[in-house]
Amino acid sequence: MSRPVEVVSVVEPPVCPRCDGEGLLSVLVGHGWTNARGSAVRGHVPVVLCAGCDSGDPLAAPLITWFHVHETVTGEVAEEFARLLDRWAGHLRPPALDGAALEADAWRRGEL
Repeated sequence: MSRPVEVVSVVEPPVCPRCDGEGLLSVLVGHGWTNARGSAVRGHVPVVLCAGCDSGDPLAAPLITWFHVHETVTGEVAEEFARLLDRWAGHLRPPALDGAALEADAWRRGEL
């Protein structure tokens, strides 16, 4: 079963956070955790599909190739795009929460 994602529509290509190169696609992936009080904390994290960084990923490679051939999603190729996006999104995992960075940021904001 695939992970639900929200495709981010922008005029300029997204920037890959790993290599600072031009990405092909940006999606928002849901994530969350349970805080110290037992309350659920939910949010979204952007994930960028990058031809350079993701070319070795067997689920990303077909989507990267699709972008090199089609460049944009149109009605005639939307079904193929959706199928490839679904396969890639199904294995996406948001980065692990960095508790130290979160605490440091909360400390700067005066929340601790």
